[in-house]
Amino acid sequence: MKVSLKNIIFIWLAIASLFTQSCIKSDQYTANSKLFFSKDTVFFDTIFTRMPGTTYPISVTKMLSIKNNENAWVKANFKVAGGINSPYKINIDGISGKEIRDLDIGPNDSVFIFVQCALEANNTTNPALVLDSLIANVGQSTSKLILAAYGWDAHYVKNEILPNNTIWNDVKKPYVIVESIEIAAGNTFTIEKGVQVFASARTGIFVLGDFNIRGTAQERVKIRGDKPVYATEKLPNQWGGIFYLPGGKGKIEYADILNATIGIRVDSLLNTPSLIINQSKIQYCGQASLIGVTTSINATNCLFADVGSYSFLAYLGGKYVFNHCTFAEYSGINTRQQGHLAITNTQRDPNGVLLKWKDLDFTLTNSIVDGPMTDEIFIDNVSKAVFNVNSNYNLLKTKDPKKIFNAPSNYFNRKNTGFIDVSIGNYGIDSTSFGIGKAGLSNPINLIDLTGKSRKNPCDIGAYEK
Repeated sequence: MKVSLKNIIFIWLAIASLFTQSCIKSDQYTANSKLFFSKDTVFFDTIFTRMPGTTYPISVTKMLSIKNNENAWVKANFKVAGGINSPYKINIDGISGKEIRDLDIGPNDSVFIFVQCALEANNTTNPALVLDSLIANVGQSTSKLILAAYGWDAHYVKNEILPNNTIWNDVKKPYVIVESIEIAAGNTFTIEKGVQVFASARTGIFVLGDFNIRGTAQERVKIRGDKPVYATEKLPNQWGGIFYLPGGKGKIEYADILNATIGIRVDSLLNTPSLIINQSKIQYCGQASLIGVTTSINATNCLFADVGSYSFLAYLGGKYVFNHCTFAEYSGINTRQQGHLAITNTQRDPNGVLLKWKDLDFTLTNSIVDGPMTDEIFIDNVSKAVFNVNSNYNLLKTKDPKKIFNAPSNYFNRKNTGFIDVSIGNYGIDSTSFGIGKAGLSNPINLIDLTGKSRKNPCDIGAYEK
């Protein structure tokens, strides 16, 4: 084959070019170019330590970048200082490991770093700080990223039918429910004052027996999703909720039930109250704070607020008594088409066809129903079943087209409910509230508010006293 002089010259130029680039790239790789992390610390706040025998829980994934500011390629090495025993896991540019070597980073380019954390038990009652670092080397130059998390030991309960007379009373070490627990018929489960309970995704507390919460004004009980940091407290749908099944019953006092899908659902045909709930908050739930299905609920000094659909839903009748409660929705979790306080004696199919009807008796006293819509109360009643509503001394956001709440002591569509700050879920009232001093007498007489504060005479409408 005949090779022309032109082709020979082209081949030699190509070889020379490759040789030159190789030399240049080799020099660049051995340069002492320092890399720059986009932050100096990755902090996970508080994470539960590992449940024995499992990989649960693992942290959220934190993301950052590291940049090469040079106008040249660099070859970087990365290492987690704690080595193979470190609780921190890293992934850099798609490569996972405790040590990653010879990673090419282009001129003025960045790569992404992803960090997770899984902590072992520390045998302490308070969260313990766990530190490590990620070291990046280019030649003799070193960059350092601090890795930090607080590990919190917990009592873990996974998929259990709780023994009879189970009591949770450890106020120093939280309880974490993984998946679900059940209280069998005839059994009793009690959570005592000051206890903190965290629940994993889709977890449910299913009650066929007795489930009671005994918080106090000074030591409230809190139940929420299993991310124990304030930033996630207001995110809905982090766990399933509490479900009182037919035959289940209980009494809840001074409890904060947060960020479930349904805070509490009570499904029963008992004539006596299936649930008594006092001085409690059910807030930031994806669907509803409280649902009653043909059941009996008594609630006093409670907040039902910041929900996707319903602060309270009375479905297919039942008997409900609310005194000094606040029902409000300003979170915007979902786009609603109807009021968040819903009272029905019906069951309908998805097309609105009536399927069943049951008697309803609903009493609302000294309470607030408020939100951004012009009508925050939804009614669906049929004459085939009793639909009895008693209401007095309430501050209501409704047009009341069916004249259900036409007692002369009710106040309608007042703009100055006086909530302290709905943007952060604070439904206490300030001095501008129209409801101050306008509550009527209740039976039994209500002497304290949601927080345990003494009420004046005459006292204020709603769950909170000014």
